[in-house]
Amino acid sequence: MTRGMADAAFDPVAAARLAGVAGLVGVFGNVVAVALLHDMPSAYRLARLEEWVTAVHAQPIGSVASSVAFTLGLIALGGWATHLGRAVGTAAARAGAALIAVCAIANAVGTLAPIVQALHVGSCGSACDAVGRALLGFSLALDALFNLALGIGLWLVAAGVREQRRTRTLMQAAGLLSLPVAAQAVWDPAATMLYYAAPLWLAVIVMTSLRWLEGHVATPR
Repeated sequence: MTRGMADAAFDPVAAARLAGVAGLVGVFGNVVAVALLHDMPSAYRLARLEEWVTAVHAQPIGSVASSVAFTLGLIALGGWATHLGRAVGTAAARAGAALIAVCAIANAVGTLAPIVQALHVGSCGSACDAVGRALLGFSLALDALFNLALGIGLWLVAAGVREQRRTRTLMQAAGLLSLPVAAQAVWDPAATMLYYAAPLWLAVIVMTSLRWLEGHVATPR
């Protein structure tokens, strides 16, 4: 297929709508995953890592289901972020969106760790506990990296949004509040900032996704 034929075959409206679906799937996956961890308050908390290891062994079904939901949701968010950079169109927005997308996929790998812990490590004493701490600590570290990328990436994207002031402000607020969450891998209280940051970046995803589903191809600058 020549480049001209490829350009003719590309439907920007269909691509935007597909990205909108990906965004909503990402939101759904993350919300479901968090809901499944309702009875596991130790999850993704540095100060309660030992307790999280025990909880995964005690609640394998919930742990596996949550991990699957997180992984699928993060993969979908990678697709959403890729289109976000293209929709805004500035060099900074493309770079920020690419950063979010790459770290979302990396985090998706990390969210598989509880599955490995639940199905392949189990409970065999101190040795298994040590493996569990390593696996879940790795998952926590990648989640922290994702929040750092999300904070930086949203600020870079927001810089290219001119006309949609509400969207720009929401992106900036979500990005600003996501940055402290990145410290959760080394400082447990940082994780509490997610209660404030997550609703904002989820709102950003929903707003942009619904706009794309309506057939809007680009985000006005």
